[in-house]
Amino acid sequence: MSTRVTSRDVQDIVSKLSSDKAKSRDEGIKLLNKWLEEERSVGFCRYLSEKSSMLKPNEIPHSETWPFLVKILIQCLSLEISSSKKRLPKLIFAKTLRIVVQRAEDDRSTGKKLPLLPVARLLFNHVWDVLRDVPSFQSEYGVILRHLLAVTDYRFHMRRRVYCNLVLLYMEKVEASLSVENIGQSNPKEEVFRFTLTLQSLLENPPGDIPDELREDMIKGFVGIFSHVRDEGKIARKLVECINVYLSKDGPNLGCKSLEIHEAVQQFVFRCWFATHDRSLKDALVCYAKLQLSLTRGVVDGTALLEQLLDVVSKELDQMSTSSSNVPRNDSTRDVKCGLLTSSQLSIVELAALVFCRACTNPLKTPTAEKRARREDVVVLIKERLMEGKWSWHSAFCCLIRNYSTRVKKDLFISWFLSISTNFERIINNVNLEHSYDGLFWTLRSLLRLYSLLLFAAPSAESSLKSSFLKNEVEKGWHVIWSCLMRSLPTFVNVTSIVDAALTLLCTIILSDTKDSYFVALEIWDLRVFKRLPSTSVLCFISCYFSRRASQGDSRDALYLRQNMLRAVLALLNLKECSSLNERSVVLVPAAAYALCVGSAPLINETLGLSRLAHVSEAIEEGILEEEQSLENLRELFECSVDVLARIDNSAAPKVNLSEFHQHIRLPRQLRDQLLHEMENYVLQCISEKEIEKLLLSELINICALLSNFMYFSYSSRIREEISPFFFKLGESMLELLDHAISVIDKTYNDIISGCLGLNSIFSNMELTVASFKSFIRSPLLSKLQDKTDASAGIYPRIVQSAERLLKKPGKTV
Repeated sequence: MSTRVTSRDVQDIVSKLSSDKAKSRDEGIKLLNKWLEEERSVGFCRYLSEKSSMLKPNEIPHSETWPFLVKILIQCLSLEISSSKKRLPKLIFAKTLRIVVQRAEDDRSTGKKLPLLPVARLLFNHVWDVLRDVPSFQSEYGVILRHLLAVTDYRFHMRRRVYCNLVLLYMEKVEASLSVENIGQSNPKEEVFRFTLTLQSLLENPPGDIPDELREDMIKGFVGIFSHVRDEGKIARKLVECINVYLSKDGPNLGCKSLEIHEAVQQFVFRCWFATHDRSLKDALVCYAKLQLSLTRGVVDGTALLEQLLDVVSKELDQMSTSSSNVPRNDSTRDVKCGLLTSSQLSIVELAALVFCRACTNPLKTPTAEKRARREDVVVLIKERLMEGKWSWHSAFCCLIRNYSTRVKKDLFISWFLSISTNFERIINNVNLEHSYDGLFWTLRSLLRLYSLLLFAAPSAESSLKSSFLKNEVEKGWHVIWSCLMRSLPTFVNVTSIVDAALTLLCTIILSDTKDSYFVALEIWDLRVFKRLPSTSVLCFISCYFSRRASQGDSRDALYLRQNMLRAVLALLNLKECSSLNERSVVLVPAAAYALCVGSAPLINETLGLSRLAHVSEAIEEGILEEEQSLENLRELFECSVDVLARIDNSAAPKVNLSEFHQHIRLPRQLRDQLLHEMENYVLQCISEKEIEKLLLSELINICALLSNFMYFSYSSRIREEISPFFFKLGESMLELLDHAISVIDKTYNDIISGCLGLNSIFSNMELTVASFKSFIRSPLLSKLQDKTDASAGIYPRIVQSAERLLKKPGKTV
């Protein structure tokens, strides 16, 4: 239990601290520290916080508030410093001020924010005066300064002059501490680290923009500091982070002077790049390289830096490729985690992509044979590594396409693609030799990105894309890739990530095929990946392939194949395990089923969107997981080159419309009716066997979304004007499900009122519930059929009304 605090207790402390006598002030400091100890501090801090919270914005703080206590302590400290000419000031005074500042901010019992705002400017001025004149207080006052800088509203009360002085003071302290004559003597490493930590805090938290008058001195300061940095360690890491902060804050204003910093830093950077085992230091070095490269303006002042970084990232990517994990072989299905990137690897890949972009696109104002050869060497280097299937190079290549495809000539991408396609079979074969799937996986990602870039180029692309010769070569390349994947699919059919990546690429190729030139052999469909609960990528592939003319052959073979595939797809509709339904399966299962039964899949086009399958940044990105999230992921580094700024255009990215490529087909009536009959009977049977009373709300809504998509397909695929009885039967089932979902919500509301809310309420899986509602609302049945007069008659208006009642219910329970 905390000690009760009275006004008299506080007044006693204030009276002693305000005394002209040093002895009384000492007694006041001791008394205050007793109140700040352990249990007694709780009541004392709460009392001051409550009194401080009653202050009005322009009211002068009275003696029982935090601001007044800080002010009186500052006066007390000033007197202590001025009276100690022949001795060191007592450290207890500085410690007490530090504790008071921390307790004032840390105490949240009253909810009062910014209790020290009335004395923020006074505090900053006092901190500067003490740090300048009293070295023995620098540790305690460094903590106070960092604490104040972390609060935005406080640091904006700091004068620019004070900020400039503090920055230069700490740069001088760091440089002096690192100089050879001081190493290991007056300043231990921990103290130097604290100096660096405070410098970083100052750079991260300026009171506005970094002052212009400070720029020259700061550049000189960094140059001086790194002239003494020899070894890696936490101090060196913090100093690199300081430079990164400064470049990110003030870099665009530096011009070519940023390279003055680089001249001083480069020896340390490139010496530690491959030697260090400190991951945080390596991340800081990569970040530094990205910042510096982003600040270079043209090749005149940035060529040397670009050459250095090109050499470094090439070696780095080569080293990353050799570290690919080996995968043991067996016959069972494996969830091999291909494509996982740590935050450090992701940063290196992004840096490599930026370096490659600069190396391939730098405008040569005075071209020379040497410079042309250098650029050609970069192009050849990238081509060779891509041909070898090195996963790290392909990951950097993916990043290059994603971030900089509009800035690199399409001729280069065509050249790189042709090299990959020519050597694609060898890349696949290397999987068996190296026992690693990373190279193949990232090669598939590269091809997926290249497909969108090359085949669906914007009209403003280079004229070379319109060349019939190049178009034919590119088409031949895609046919080679298709054939290789078809032959090799049985080999890696047990590796889920490779199968998903391959099928996503094949699906995209099919969607743009206008010549019916891609074919899947019957034995491929016998692979268990197509028969045992098909995955998302398999469902997409089935939907795309079986809605193409290329899938047609002998009618008996077509029936046998489609029937087998249909049964595999419908096996996912075991509604006794409704938890397996999700926002993708409720769309893809009906899409695949109708592609098999009637030869069309409009829901893929309209709900998922064909452009989504074409835009590789979305199509396969979901298959890639980052093992860690970078704390400082600088994905949007500033780009200062004039030519880039001049080319900023919202319409620069290719806009893809694949609907022109997609051609619906109609199966023979007999084949169509037989398949539809089997599908409809299976779906209706699954619905009749459900036990809706045992289903969670999210499961109920997912089934509604599933049925609504089946209904939309049934309506969209009708041959004549009449609507199938299947449509109405599904509608009646959906009405029953919607009514039960409404009753579940009503029951939850009543349970809340009575205080009997159970563990299986709608709030227990809120994330799944919200996702299921989104899937249902996005159903084209609710959005696309509302203007259809034939569908509006009968059951459709009842479904809409029930859906509206359902959507209004959740608000009642909140």
